[in-house]
Amino acid sequence: MKRIHLYIAASLLLLPAAAMAQEDNAYNESVLVRGSYRPVIMQSEKLNFPARITDTITPMEHVFNYNITPPSRLKSLYEPARIKAARIIGEPATKLYNNYFRLGIGNYWTPLADLYWSSTRDRLKTYGIRMNHLSSWGSITDYGRINNGVTGITLFGKYIVKEKLQLFTDLNYEHDHNLYYGFTDSTLYDAMGLIRDDISRSEYRAKYNVATWNIGIRNMQLDVNKLGYSANLRLSDLWASWHQNEFNLNFSGDIHYGFKVLRQYKGVAFLRAEWDGYSHRFRPEGEMPLGFRIPGLTPPYTLHDTVTGTRNIVKVNPYVDFIFNDLQFHSGMTLAWDAFTEGLSTTFRFFPDIVVSKKLMKEAVAVSVGFTGGLDANNWNTLRMVNPYIAPNAEQRTTRHYDLSGHVRWSISKKLEANLEAIYSWLRDDLTFALDTHYMLGNVYNPLYVDNNRFSLGGDIAFVNDEMLTLRGGGHIYRYGNVDTPDEVMPYRPKWDALLAVDLNYHDKWLFHLEGRLLGKMQGDLGTELPMRYGVNAEVEYRHTRAVSFFLKMDNLAFQRYYYWANYPSRKALFILGLTYTMPTR
Repeated sequence: MKRIHLYIAASLLLLPAAAMAQEDNAYNESVLVRGSYRPVIMQSEKLNFPARITDTITPMEHVFNYNITPPSRLKSLYEPARIKAARIIGEPATKLYNNYFRLGIGNYWTPLADLYWSSTRDRLKTYGIRMNHLSSWGSITDYGRINNGVTGITLFGKYIVKEKLQLFTDLNYEHDHNLYYGFTDSTLYDAMGLIRDDISRSEYRAKYNVATWNIGIRNMQLDVNKLGYSANLRLSDLWASWHQNEFNLNFSGDIHYGFKVLRQYKGVAFLRAEWDGYSHRFRPEGEMPLGFRIPGLTPPYTLHDTVTGTRNIVKVNPYVDFIFNDLQFHSGMTLAWDAFTEGLSTTFRFFPDIVVSKKLMKEAVAVSVGFTGGLDANNWNTLRMVNPYIAPNAEQRTTRHYDLSGHVRWSISKKLEANLEAIYSWLRDDLTFALDTHYMLGNVYNPLYVDNNRFSLGGDIAFVNDEMLTLRGGGHIYRYGNVDTPDEVMPYRPKWDALLAVDLNYHDKWLFHLEGRLLGKMQGDLGTELPMRYGVNAEVEYRHTRAVSFFLKMDNLAFQRYYYWANYPSRKALFILGLTYTMPTR
């Protein structure tokens, strides 16, 4: 017995040494633990999207401050392994908030209404409705009333067939109206010998109605060596004042195929195609906006000629993406058939589509350079969205652009990130605007298309402290050069802009938003200059319960009477007070 006890004691003393030897030479080990397991789903953090309401006459964002260079379309080819969904038993169903109703009222008689509702808890289908209204009925001294408004309704739905195909659709209707209010009482009398009581607002009110239907399909196949595809059909009909009508039929789709490269890297081949067709009709029947004149003739004018036509754009974009660890390479081209611009012959155009991206410093820095291009259709619906004071039967053209760009993103820390971007663009038929000389009141615009080169340099820095505090700041500088004259000043284009914004979430109970914007001086018409625009906006939301909250939106707190378009002064400060109610469902 003593010998047996001695053997056992020696074995116990040797166990640590044996374990260390195994640790030095063990590979591909696995441990199987059997026992009871209680699955629990942790509660997700709520994403906060406070209301964003801007001046209904002139939105704070300048419509020309957009980068027409498309973002990099490099696809992430990482495909997580598929696992079976675990069945969780005994978890009580939590209350879902799939709806809200927002009401508000502001100065200048500005009512706000917003309603949203969607279906809940269904693995295969989703559907819902969204309705919104925002209008204003105030006035400006010497300019009279400046009524305007937007009302819309959207129905949407999605359905998954046999976990392989996704069908989706949405139906939308929107009604907009605004006044061509850019003339004073003295201008009206000097130009037409009238006082404001002599005219009806219907004589210079523009109304737009747009109905759109989208329907599409995409397969849910994401595996390598599998063929994927998607297709979308959009029908849109615009009918507006002065008997304008524009029907748009757009069909787009793509097919893609993922594959292995050198057994350890991945690639994907894409073929995208799009057809954009338009049919337009303009039938004035003697009705035109207030102040219209024909040189050499005396009113009343008789306009009975009907303008009709069709326009088409076809694009084909083949490209291939490769991902070699931290290096991504996107290579392709776009072939476009341009039969849109009136008066120009049908033309085939080629555009580059090349982007190279590289991650550095353990993915803290991402650098990309690209040479891309494309064309954009300036149709009637697009023109009135950019400039709401556009003339009926405005000239339509495509803007062609070739863009050489570079971008650097630096994740300084988990909470701090900086971006810097430079773009040099060659533009043909670049879109801007000029006052139409056919209108005596100087308040109606026509598109102005110019060949132009543009350089933009911009950057921003953002600090995010979880969901509690967010700080953002940045800006751009712009330089323009006409093909004939360098350093050309572009009408209604600023030379610089800047933004500073702060968001604060205090215990998910109080939400604060404060931002300051600066927009540099701009050239107007006939050598006039629009002064620098500065604006301060703020918003406060108090969440009384999960179902009820109250908000106050304050816009243009600097009380500046700025000009976004010549002869169109803005309102001063706008305040909207309202509440949001959400009904819990199961």
